[in-house]
Amino acid sequence: MKRQQFIQQCGFTCLGILGLGALTESCTPSRYLQMNINDQNQLQVPLSAFIAAEKNGSPQYKSYLVVSNDRLNYPIVVYRKTATNYTALLLRCSHQYNELNVAGALLTCPAHGSEFDTNGAVVQGPAEEPLRAFPVTVEEGRLLIHLS
Repeated sequence: MKRQQFIQQCGFTCLGILGLGALTESCTPSRYLQMNINDQNQLQVPLSAFIAAEKNGSPQYKSYLVVSNDRLNYPIVVYRKTATNYTALLLRCSHQYNELNVAGALLTCPAHGSEFDTNGAVVQGPAEEPLRAFPVTVEEGRLLIHLS
């Protein structure tokens, strides 16, 4: 292989890797939504935050959001089951309290491999206890996650 072909091939390979990284990054939430906590110790999430796009005049919804506030030590994942049914889980592993990763309907612990479902139940150990869940109410176009 000639030097020029080698350099050209390496360049295309690097561009391909950068492009692939950008594509995979768009498939995962890159940051948490910063939400307010009201005087009643409720994290407030607007229902409109779940709208991903509009298709044929009707909204398409995200299945979950990851929300945070500076007062919280760990973020919270909120799963949208139906228009009126939501589940809010603290992203803290019940095994050794590491922050969990969200991969769609599966929450995983990067430290020891524990896995949890969208209700916080243990799917795979070593964790034995479910995740902490918060009561959620829908009120005036927003979710209220009761932190107390």
